[in-house]
Amino acid sequence: MIKKLIVALSKNRQKEQKSIKLSDCKSILIRPLGSAIGDAAVHTAHLKQLKDALPNVTLGVLVTKYNRPIFEACGLVDIFIERKLSDYIKYHQKWDILLDFENNFNSASLIMDRIIDPKYIIIFRKYNKKKYNFSNIKNYDVHCIQEPNAPLSHFLSNSIFIEQLKLPEPRSILPKFGREYSIWEENSVRVLLCPQGSKRQLPETELAELLNKVSSKLSEEQKYRVEYLLSYTNNSEDYFQKLKSLSPDLKLKLSPKTSINDYFKLIDSSDIVVAVDGGSLHLACAYQKPLLSFFANAEPNLGQWTPLVSKDVPHLRLISLTNKNNDSNDTSNFDLTNGIHWLYEQISKSF
Repeated sequence: MIKKLIVALSKNRQKEQKSIKLSDCKSILIRPLGSAIGDAAVHTAHLKQLKDALPNVTLGVLVTKYNRPIFEACGLVDIFIERKLSDYIKYHQKWDILLDFENNFNSASLIMDRIIDPKYIIIFRKYNKKKYNFSNIKNYDVHCIQEPNAPLSHFLSNSIFIEQLKLPEPRSILPKFGREYSIWEENSVRVLLCPQGSKRQLPETELAELLNKVSSKLSEEQKYRVEYLLSYTNNSEDYFQKLKSLSPDLKLKLSPKTSINDYFKLIDSSDIVVAVDGGSLHLACAYQKPLLSFFANAEPNLGQWTPLVSKDVPHLRLISLTNKNNDSNDTSNFDLTNGIHWLYEQISKSF
């Protein structure tokens, strides 16, 4: 009953087709795909594209306590709106465009749209749900349809924006800190390990095999200079102990729990990042770090979360040998041959 009422109250923007002249746009509000850190890191690329194409535009983002630090750090957001009624009322009819990156229609967002009531709503990839779908929801002005496996980072580049504006190539933006961070040893080759994240985990045995085989190719002097730092998670202590037992000869340390700002510094001060599909991976992309990434053999996740790495930054993506399925958390069973060669090569170049 409540959902039927929300559908009835939703504005029908399809009755009147309105043309949008983007060059006249003064304000754009972004509703991110989700509240995860990785989502936010990718959305900073959209913010950079918009600010470059429309330098005087006011940019806003709908934030949560989880993603707000990322959007604050990028320095591109003028207004932060929280998911609460008072903010919706405050910004009633204050926005020219709402860019909706969520992948389905839902009650909370439909209510928000009705209250904020921007001039135009532009949507991207949306999946039909039983109660909310394209048959009964008409509250958008433009639907920028995306290919099933299109990367989230390229949504603006596959939209009305590329038709009317000169957009740069997407690139995530976060503040630079340099190599100065006390947790690392001086003159070491710094390899940041991020095998856990977003409910995913690279098995300790597979990471140990990768690191041990790379280490076997190094001289004793080189081995001493390579420092591996395991990033902190809620259960990283257990992971660290297992990894340490499997790789006793490596110079391996566990990172302490850090603030998000210190985590930025940690990533920026590293030389190489090894990461499973998750937030740390996308932060590494923002800092343009040489990246060895691990993904489940699952679409559309493989396409949507393609690492946003510049062409001149070394990157190798390994995909699970498990038969293709819909489980994006199935990050195990990798052929490590190419990964071993790639990581050895990157470490060798860092001496």
